[in-house]
Amino acid sequence: MFGLKNENTRGKRLTILFYSIALIEVITELLSDIVLVFIFKPLLSIGIMVLYWNASKERNRTFFVVLFLSMVTNILFIPGTENLLFMGLIVFLAHRLLLISYVVQLIKLKDYFPLFIAVLPFLFIFSYLLSISTEIQMKSYFVLIIQNVLISVIGGLALSQYAMNYNKMNSWLLIFGLLSVTQYFIVFIEKYYLSNIAPIAFRPLAMLLNASVYYVFYRFVIDAEKVNAESVILLDND
Repeated sequence: MFGLKNENTRGKRLTILFYSIALIEVITELLSDIVLVFIFKPLLSIGIMVLYWNASKERNRTFFVVLFLSMVTNILFIPGTENLLFMGLIVFLAHRLLLISYVVQLIKLKDYFPLFIAVLPFLFIFSYLLSISTEIQMKSYFVLIIQNVLISVIGGLALSQYAMNYNKMNSWLLIFGLLSVTQYFIVFIEKYYLSNIAPIAFRPLAMLLNASVYYVFYRFVIDAEKVNAESVILLDND
């Protein structure tokens, strides 16, 4: 279980509990038990909030808001109806915007040109998938365009930061970015291309990725806070 050896005793127990909840959630997706899904899916977000509260010295409010918006999105996506899906996309939009702003703040991004280059391949792939889909209603179409741009920015941020400045923090960011792109791709295919078989074939995998995205994001934030705190100490000493 990656990252577990770096946790304190309470953190290790909380991490094991988090992945136990994630395993139960994957099983409930396989069984298509909607009641249990409604119970355990929100617990993933809550579990990461508890892990962060335990490990962080800063306990930044933005982290909790990002996770809360993600939790609301996941709940709205459960029924699969068009109206709730659209509402989920709107909340997800707010989640993505805040998450990107938070990541940029943590990594103290200054050079945007590598980011622009790294975004292009992701943007091309998701724009192509959107253009060939025939099952998207018009009211969701423009929201999905924005979503495609935002997930491309997340992937581009992760890739460009890792390429330009390799360190442990950016390694976590790269894993987070790649997992986020993969999860978005699977959910996109599930909702708009293979909706008839998706509950069996894709949702358990999507939930496993969702749990991993949560945990890796938490690890990235903790490492970023440590790096930034060390930078402040060095500046004070100078």
